[in-house]
Amino acid sequence: MPEDRDQRPATDLADEMAKRRGRRYPAHAYIAEKFPDYVKVLVELDAVIRLKPRRFDEKMHELFHILALAVEMSNPPNQPHLKQHMKKGLQLGLDPEEIAEALMVCVNPCGAKVLTYGVTCMLEAIDELKQEAQARPA
Repeated sequence: MPEDRDQRPATDLADEMAKRRGRRYPAHAYIAEKFPDYVKVLVELDAVIRLKPRRFDEKMHELFHILALAVEMSNPPNQPHLKQHMKKGLQLGLDPEEIAEALMVCVNPCGAKVLTYGVTCMLEAIDELKQEAQARPA
C-alpha cells in the first residue's frame, strides 16, 4: 500500500461509524484505515437500513441489534458491544422491561443463556449510564 495516501477519508469513515454506533471501536478505525472502500459500503448500507423512513424506528433497530447480539454472541468478550447497544436503546427510550421481554422470547429457540446474558448486560448498561450521568459536569 502506498504510504502517502490520504488518511482523511478513513478518519471520516471511522468517525461516522463511531457516531452511528455511539462508540469508537478500535477494529472499525483499523478497517477504515486499511480498507476505506469496504467501510464506505458499510456506512452506505447502514444509511439505507437506518436513515431512510422505514417501518421500524431507530429505537426498534436497537432492540433488533440487542437481540441479534445476545443470541449470536452470548460470551464475555462481546459484552461491551452488546452493552453499547443496550445503552443506546435505553437512551432512545426502550424500557428495561421491553428489552427483557424481547430476550425472553429468544429463550425457546435459543436457550436460557440468551436471557441471562442479555439481562446481565442490560443491568450493567443501566449502571454505566447512571455513572456516566453522574460524571458529567452539571
